[in-house]
Amino acid sequence: MTRLPASLLTSLLLLGACVGAEDELSPDDGFDDSSEDGGGKADGSDVDTVHRFTDRQLFPEGGAFDPTDSSFYVGSLRHGTITKVDALGRETVFYAGGEAGRLTLGMQVDAARRQLWVCTTNNSLGRIWIFDLATGTRSANIDLAPANPEASCNDVLLDTDGTALVSDRENPFIYKIDSARRVSVWATDPLLKGKLVSLNSMAFTPDRSAVLTAPYLQPALIRISVANPRDVRKVALSGDMFMDGFNLLNGPDDLVMHGNQLIVAFGSSIKRITPTDASWTRARVKSTRTIGGVTALVQNGDDLYGINGQSVRFALMVPPAPFQIFEIDTAKLR
Repeated sequence: MTRLPASLLTSLLLLGACVGAEDELSPDDGFDDSSEDGGGKADGSDVDTVHRFTDRQLFPEGGAFDPTDSSFYVGSLRHGTITKVDALGRETVFYAGGEAGRLTLGMQVDAARRQLWVCTTNNSLGRIWIFDLATGTRSANIDLAPANPEASCNDVLLDTDGTALVSDRENPFIYKIDSARRVSVWATDPLLKGKLVSLNSMAFTPDRSAVLTAPYLQPALIRISVANPRDVRKVALSGDMFMDGFNLLNGPDDLVMHGNQLIVAFGSSIKRITPTDASWTRARVKSTRTIGGVTALVQNGDDLYGINGQSVRFALMVPPAPFQIFEIDTAKLR
């Protein structure tokens, strides 16, 4: 049996206590489980599927796109593998994985340096792997323990100078990996600690003056100054709720900057966050329903894609619907 992440398992137990013993936890992630393939949205509308994965136990929580050869890469909660989908839709195993308890999570392509950076954990302890995309070999295996012996990781955010920030899903830290591959604590603050599950994804603001991130449970949008990482504050949000309806299990699972707007994936909805001031201390939320179980957002220029890795179904051990990469119509998010 696959070991659940400690923080997520604790969260589910606490939520179970909150809803009461007579209630049954449900993923409620927007899938129509009565349909033959489970692929439709809750409202019955279709999505523009780019690729449907053959492995029905993949649970691809994170993903990235390589613009050089137009390939997608995804990780796996179940297998700890990395799968490549090329421009013709052919699936190949890029990294075999297979280690017990290993998860491959958030990832990002450094197109200029032809590298794939991957967050991975084993028994909740985090590392960063770096792969050479030209050869497929792993060129670095970076332990986060020098910054924090209990460091976990969830996602990686690359800067233009080849350095990286790494989010911790279990501790209130963001780590920095410098150009010499040294690891340090970049930011820490009580706001970075979720009530049940901590940080997921991160994104730079368009002017790169701040990093935006979000604890998974209880959801909030957090702004961290790049010039002074001790300046950590909650973004004041208006408009729609910054949560997936009233489903307490679906938090902000991925976020990307798309133009001047932040796009956030929440289980069965996509949030468009528009700043209402120049410094991103206030913003407005608009919510749009989408296919269920979305765990990753992937960009290729102006094109935006979602991956329905169904992490809540993995945690609850609920049979998954087909995993797929689908195109997001950004015009409907405006």
